[in-house]
Amino acid sequence: MNIPKQTVTSKDVAKLAGVSQSTVSRVFVEGSSVSEKTKQKVFEAAKALNYRPNAFARSLTTNQSKLIGLVFPDADYPIHMKTLQLISSELQKLGYSAVLIPWQVDGDSHSIPNIFQYRVDGVIAASATFNTALYEECEEFNIPIVQYARVVEGTKSSYVISDNYSAGQIAAQKFADSALNDVVYLTGEVPTFTNQERVNGFCDEFQALTGKPPRVIEANYDYSGSLEEIRTLLSAGKPPQAVFCATDNLAMAFMDIARFEFNLDVPNDVQVIGFDDIPQATWLSYQCLPSVKTSPVLLASR
Repeated sequence: MNIPKQTVTSKDVAKLAGVSQSTVSRVFVEGSSVSEKTKQKVFEAAKALNYRPNAFARSLTTNQSKLIGLVFPDADYPIHMKTLQLISSELQKLGYSAVLIPWQVDGDSHSIPNIFQYRVDGVIAASATFNTALYEECEEFNIPIVQYARVVEGTKSSYVISDNYSAGQIAAQKFADSALNDVVYLTGEVPTFTNQERVNGFCDEFQALTGKPPRVIEANYDYSGSLEEIRTLLSAGKPPQAVFCATDNLAMAFMDIARFEFNLDVPNDVQVIGFDDIPQATWLSYQCLPSVKTSPVLLASR
């Protein structure tokens, strides 16, 4: 029978190094005032015992957990998966660890259950669908919070976003250069500041270049949730000449319905542009899908 090894504590390290337990604790706190000679003794003892500092216990002493809470909806969405990896890597460079905090939706109420039980030093939130309660609570408890690629209006927190207005303009210019008149912006069902900026950039630029306003049609950001609205759009007489989609997921859904249910040729019968440039957009079935690319690497580093 395998007998579990006893956990090595700072008390054991202190005994072997010939110092106090509080000295061991200070040695493993960055910036603490401990002599190099004492540090070396503690490090050698810790190595001999295979000791690893208890991060939770250390947080009680320093009042810093070195944890940053990441609050992301749909964490399995490709662009979010990549973003989580990038942010975690950037935080690690700064001496922090990331913890993914689950979120839940109760009807119209979007809440983060027990977020403060994690003793996080800060929060990075990437959803525009939260109510302002999360931001208000973080402010009340003096926990810094940054909105990533989103802006929840009515909050005082900092945010890091792409230039969504320019992104919309880029798509509009592409369609205008092709001398298209009947174009559509296909969006999700939840109004957000960042998406509205994209809509404004697209509509303003296209109308300025052609004199004709695009149609804005609400579907769903999710692939399967958008299918019925896409069918309705394509069933209403002549299909649009071009569609700019709020996400690549939405663009891929449109392409599949257009090609496989309505026998339309993409891009000859209808042009499609996506947004995010997710890896799936390079799959064989979607290689004809151009996408406005953001820079998650740059955003994560900010």
